[in-house]
Amino acid sequence: MPKVSVLIPLHNCAHSLRRSLDSVFDQTFQDFDIIAVLNNCTDSTEEVVQEYNNRPQGIKVLKCSIPGIVPTLNTGIPHCSAELIARQDGDDYWYPTKLARQVEFLDSNPEVDIVGTQLRQVDGHGRPIDAVLEHPLEDAAIKQKLLSGHNSIVHPSVVFRKNIFLRAGTYDAHYRFAEDYHLWLKCCKWHKFANLDEVLLDYTVWRNSEYNPSVVPMVRDMMHFLYSHIGLD
Repeated sequence: MPKVSVLIPLHNCAHSLRRSLDSVFDQTFQDFDIIAVLNNCTDSTEEVVQEYNNRPQGIKVLKCSIPGIVPTLNTGIPHCSAELIARQDGDDYWYPTKLARQVEFLDSNPEVDIVGTQLRQVDGHGRPIDAVLEHPLEDAAIKQKLLSGHNSIVHPSVVFRKNIFLRAGTYDAHYRFAEDYHLWLKCCKWHKFANLDEVLLDYTVWRNSEYNPSVVPMVRDMMHFLYSHIGLD
């Protein structure tokens, strides 16, 4: 059984996928498998994934016909056999020591269940578009920022213990633009967070015309309400 399962939801990302997958296979830490979940791809994404079948780690390829990232992620989770799950997207780039640093951190800090990294924002061509986006390092500061309506754990940077789903549940389809933020809020009661202080990810920024920026504070306020009414605060 591998130490880490890398979970990658994929939808029409053939143009960037080789760079993303190469960055995973080029990690200095090699004890992982990859769970790739195809979601209604109409380009050559599936063909690109199949090019990597000859790698020692291999790629388990699944398909999800329900549109959206949430059902795609939830399809892949039961197939992640490792105790740790790393999230990657088909257009992001991991620096070579990313997994090694995060696995080492989690092994050395068993009380922490979810660890992210700092990142550099880039456009669709891999060109930097902004300064490094810095997030707090310690659990208390991360939770304070989460509860103030700001996501302080970047989804494709994260490595977490699979057992968080036993208490927090999986991703919720009601929050298709804030599925990660909603999950982190659910985890706040039972699990500890951390961010490494290193930039270990190039995060590709796309402008989504459907995105509603009010969804994050709405999710935050909903979780505050639930916590106060069922005795979790």
